[in-house]
Amino acid sequence: MFDLLFVGNPAIDKAIAEPEDMPRSLLGRIRGATLKTLEKTYRQAIKSEAQGIVLCGEILNPVYVSPAQLIRLRELIIQARENGCETIWVTPNPMNAEEYLRMLGEPKGLSFATPLRPWTKTIRSTTVELWGVFNEEDIHRIASHDPFEPLHRQLLVGWDTRHDIAHSMTSKVSSSHLAQPNTLAIWATSGCSSPPHNFSRLPSVQAVCQKDSHNTGCYGLTFYKPSSSNNDNTQSLKGSGDLWEQLPMSEVTWRTIRIESADEDIEALSQRLWESCDSLMDHTPEDDEPDVTTAPPLIIVDCRIACGTSIKRRLKVSEIVQDVKRTLRERCAAASPHIWIQSISADTEESLAALGRNRSGGRPGSSSSFTSALADLVTDADETDSPELRTEREAGWLALELLESE
Repeated sequence: MFDLLFVGNPAIDKAIAEPEDMPRSLLGRIRGATLKTLEKTYRQAIKSEAQGIVLCGEILNPVYVSPAQLIRLRELIIQARENGCETIWVTPNPMNAEEYLRMLGEPKGLSFATPLRPWTKTIRSTTVELWGVFNEEDIHRIASHDPFEPLHRQLLVGWDTRHDIAHSMTSKVSSSHLAQPNTLAIWATSGCSSPPHNFSRLPSVQAVCQKDSHNTGCYGLTFYKPSSSNNDNTQSLKGSGDLWEQLPMSEVTWRTIRIESADEDIEALSQRLWESCDSLMDHTPEDDEPDVTTAPPLIIVDCRIACGTSIKRRLKVSEIVQDVKRTLRERCAAASPHIWIQSISADTEESLAALGRNRSGGRPGSSSSFTSALADLVTDADETDSPELRTEREAGWLALELLESE
C-alpha cells in the first residue's frame, strides 16, 4: 500500500519513433505508449489504495494533445476518484491550472498544486501540504508557512524549466528548509540529469528514446512505514520512517547487451547473443495469473559486440550481422515476443588506445601511421572527458573500417 504515487513527465501526447522493420504486432505497443504507461500507473495507484496520484513535469502539451488523449485522461481521473484516489496536478502557474481544468471538462477528483496554493489532505492523522516549487523565492515563501509541528508534512515538487533553475537552488535558505525532517523535496528529471541539492530524484515514468531510458518508473510514498525489504528500489527518507519506493511502469524500454566474442560464425554468435538475452525473458510460470501493472514491457535491444580492437573482425561482424539478426529475431519471436532485437553491431565504444603506437614507427602517409595517429587523437579525447566522446569514438572506428576495406 502507498499513500501517494508520484509520476514524472508522463507526456501523454509524445510519440516514440517506430522502427521501420518492426512487425505490426509490436508497433501496436509503441503507439500511444506514453498514455498506456500512465494507464498502468493509475491501475497501480488504485491497487495500492493510494489516496492521491501526483502528476508533475511534462504532462501534456495543449497544442499537440489529441481529443482522444484528453478524453482518456479524464476517464482515468474519474475512475481513480471512484476508488478513493485523487489526482494532483502540479503546475508553476495558477492560470495554467484553470486552462487544464477547462480542457478536461472539470472532472471531479482533479486538484492542483502551485507555488501559491498547495494541495492539502490529512493522511495517517497528519496534515500533508504539497506545493509546486520552481525557484528560491518559492521555497523561501513556503518555508514561512511551515508551523514545524510534528504532525505536519510539506512535500515540495518541481522540475527543470526552460530557464533551468536547478543549478541555482543551492542557497542556505533552500538547504536549511529542505533538510527539515518534516519536509520532502522531489525533482522530476528526464534522462540522467541530477536534481538540485536536497531534492529526491523522480525519473520520467516512460522514456521516449533510448538515451533517456535509464532508470524510468514512478515512485510510491508511504508515511511512517519503516522498510522491511532488501529491495534496492526502496529507500527511507531522512530517518522519518517514510518509505520511498520505485515502481517500474514503462510500456517500452531499451536495453544494451554487450558481449566479447572472437567467433565469427553466424550460429555461434547468434547463440551467444541468445544466452545474453536470457535475463530479459519473462519467466513467469504459466499457471500464474498475469498482472497488468507488472506485465513485461516491450524491450528494444541493441546488441554490441566487442572485437578486441581487431578491425578485420569488425568488418566480418558487419558482413554477417543481417543473418545473425534474422536468426536471433526468430528465436525471440518464438520464446519471448516482448523482446525486439533492434540492432547488432561491432561495439563503437571500444577504446582505441590499444591501437596507439609511436607515430615515428610508421612511414608518413602509410595506413599504420594513420591508424596510430587516429587512435592517439581519440584516446586524448577520452582523457579530457569530452562530451562528444561517443561520437568521436564512432567516427574513429568508422574511419579505420573504411581504410581497411579499401
